[in-house]
Amino acid sequence: MLAGQRLVAGDGKEVMLFPLPYLYISQGENGSYSHQGTLNIDFLGWNSNGRVYNAPMYAPCSCRCVHIVSGSDNGRVFQSLDQVHCSDGVLRYVTFMCYHDNNPIASVGDVFTQGDVFAHTGTAGNVTGDHTHFNTAYGTYDGFINVPPMNWSELNNSSHIYETCYVNDTVIVEGLGYNWIDYTGPTPIITKKTKFPWVLYARRLRNRRIY
Repeated sequence: MLAGQRLVAGDGKEVMLFPLPYLYISQGENGSYSHQGTLNIDFLGWNSNGRVYNAPMYAPCSCRCVHIVSGSDNGRVFQSLDQVHCSDGVLRYVTFMCYHDNNPIASVGDVFTQGDVFAHTGTAGNVTGDHTHFNTAYGTYDGFINVPPMNWSELNNSSHIYETCYVNDTVIVEGLGYNWIDYTGPTPIITKKTKFPWVLYARRLRNRRIY
């Protein structure tokens, strides 16, 4: 997705989008380094010139920060404000989390509109390079589980990201052969793009806390 982009289907529900304009996987599901048995995926920041560090990530749907993960990885968990269209064709609530932002934007209760900057790739915690560790789950936030054999954690009710996020307006550089798809449902009633992502940082000034 692009900075400031919103995609709303004909029924008025948002379409869940992948949160970066370029998709480059550095470690896939069940990866050998730190994802054994899990559906977590690591993504690099990328653009037409190559690697991007501290790359801005855009809220894949309108969402609220519902949990801060303890530890040095700076994990943040978000939940959709409403049901969204997922790329498996189902309308549902979605939870997602990202790790490694060096300077996290979100605090618990913060609300983001689809297309707002809500996180960045980074190097916080135990990492080998700048990236985001991303995980999605179906339903509202229900905590974490530890997955054998290495007891790496993932969201309870975790989902395949490629069966959760559509990739409209995302350039796929390295998708590891997963089935990434565009939303082609009823004509959207809202779609917005901007080439000025710096404007989105003003979100913090107008953000509302909901308790």
